This record gives sequence, C-alpha cells and structure tokens, in this order.
Amino acid sequence: MIDPKSRVTVSSSVYLREFGEELVLLDFGKGEYYALDAIGAAILRKLEAGADVADVAAYLVREYDVASDVALADVAALVDEMKGQGLIEVFSP
Repeated sequence: MIDPKSRVTVSSSVYLREFGEELVLLDFGKGEYYALDAIGAAILRKLEAGADVADVAAYLVREYDVASDVALADVAALVDEMKGQGLIEVFSP
C-alpha cells in the first residue's frame, strides 16, 4: 500500500507529452507508451509538482465531489500501478 505522505518523481526514461487534457507517457527504456485521461493527468501533474498522495486526494475531493477514502484509494492505486510499470519513482517519508 502506498503511504499517503509519499511523493513521486517521473522516471528519467519517461517522456511526458500533453494532448489537450490528456497526458501521454513514453517509456524510452521499454518502447511503450501509456495514456492518462484528464483526471489521471491532473493527478500526475500535481504529484510531479511536489504534492504528496494525500494532498492530491484532497484536491480530488474538492474538485470532483468524491469521498475522501475513495479519492485516497484511487490516487494510491494509480501511483502503485505507475510504479509497477516503472513510470515513476515513489519516495516515502
């Protein structure tokens, strides 16, 4: 489980490109790409700007009227999945 105070950085082999509200991540090491919808892109942008997982979940609660436990679980799941794909590095306090 991802610690709510964890912060992330995008892996050095990953290139980000915006397409409207979406975000495409190209992993040069694997030669694969991934796409994030508008909400996933907003989550990654906030994390990349230095917000921790809990801060991003609080943002989702404010912006999308979602329950805090659901928001936290969703952000943690996205971070865990992206970490598993090697797209980001996670730093826990």
